[in-house]
Amino acid sequence: MKAMSIQVDGEHETATGWLYTMSITWDDGSVSDHELTMAWVDHEHLVGGAVSPSVIAKRAAGLAGAFLGKDNMPTRCDVSSLRRQIAGFDEQVKAG
Repeated sequence: MKAMSIQVDGEHETATGWLYTMSITWDDGSVSDHELTMAWVDHEHLVGGAVSPSVIAKRAAGLAGAFLGKDNMPTRCDVSSLRRQIAGFDEQVKAG
């Protein structure tokens, strides 16, 4: 199942990057809350600072939702683990 929409509810700086709180509204109308962390090094690797971290976080959550589906989307995840888990993740995030 693919996420219908993702709302970034909050952005918080951490010692190594950012923590995003997000709400995902799924195709069936249900809503789930998630946290996604992203290290500065991952942001730099993915887009070289050319795109806002919140945009990259939202794209990453969208890819994770599409790949994992509603039942397997973790409450907390990290961009680096998603990069390893989802084939073509880097290219898809860069493409927007």
